[in-house]
Amino acid sequence: MITVSHLLTILLGTSCTKHVSSFLLAGSRPCCGKPHSSSSNLLLSLPYAENDDSEARSQFGTKDYWDAMYQGYGDFDKDEYEWYFGWSEIKPFFQQHVPIPDAGDTTKTRHKLLIPGMGNDPLLLDLVGAGYRDITAFDYSEGAVERQTELLSYDSNAEDAVALLCRDARALDEDWTNAFDAILEKGCLDALYLSDESDGNVVKSAEELHRVLKPGGIFMSVSGVVPAELRREIFSTEKYEWLRDGTDDLKAGCFVWKKR
Repeated sequence: MITVSHLLTILLGTSCTKHVSSFLLAGSRPCCGKPHSSSSNLLLSLPYAENDDSEARSQFGTKDYWDAMYQGYGDFDKDEYEWYFGWSEIKPFFQQHVPIPDAGDTTKTRHKLLIPGMGNDPLLLDLVGAGYRDITAFDYSEGAVERQTELLSYDSNAEDAVALLCRDARALDEDWTNAFDAILEKGCLDALYLSDESDGNVVKSAEELHRVLKPGGIFMSVSGVVPAELRREIFSTEKYEWLRDGTDDLKAGCFVWKKR
C-alpha cells in the first residue's frame, strides 16, 4: 500500500513532503438525507488562462489531476472531501470578522462572500447552514462545479444563496473589482503554488483576489503548503493588515488579513 507520504516523496522529494502532506490531511464526511431536485445558480466557464501542467511541482498542481479526481479516478473521495479543517474549527475566526447580521436587523446588508477553488469541500453547505446568503464560489474544474451542485441540493436554501462558477483564479471577471466583502479559501493557494515552479500562478491569483476584494474586506486563508516567505510577499503589509498569523498552527495555518 502506498501511503500519502510515500507518494509525495516520489512526486516532490523528501524536502517538500512535510509541507504538502498537511495539504492532504483531511477527511471526507458522508451526506445524509435525500437531495432536493433543484439545482444551484450554475454558471459555466469564461475562457481559461493557459494551463501548462508540465511546469507543475506535483500532480496536485495540475488541472488534469483534479478533473480526473472529480470523475472518480483520484486519490480522494470524488463526491465530498473536507480539506484541512472543518467549518467548526475555522468558524470562530471567520465570524469574528465576518459576522452574520441578525435575521430581524434590516439595517445591515449581507456580506458578499467569494470562495475560490471550492473543489468538493462541504464548506459551502456549512456557510449556508450558518446563515450566509450571498456566496459566489468557483473552481477551474467543471467537475468541481458538478460535485458542488449535487452537494448543495441537500439544502433548499442554497439555490438562492450560492452562485457556482467555472473560473480561473488568474483571470477573474473584470466587473468583480472591489465587489466582495470577504474571501475564504482552503487549499486553493496551495494548489496554485504547486502548479508551477516559478510561483507565477499563485502570485497572479493573489493579485486577482486582492483586486476583487473591497478595501477593508477580509481574506481568510487556510494553507499548509505556500512557503512563509512567499506568503509574506503576496500578502505584504502594504496591501493587507495581518489580523491573524497562522504560521505556528498545526496541520495547516489559518491566516486572516484585512485589505488596506
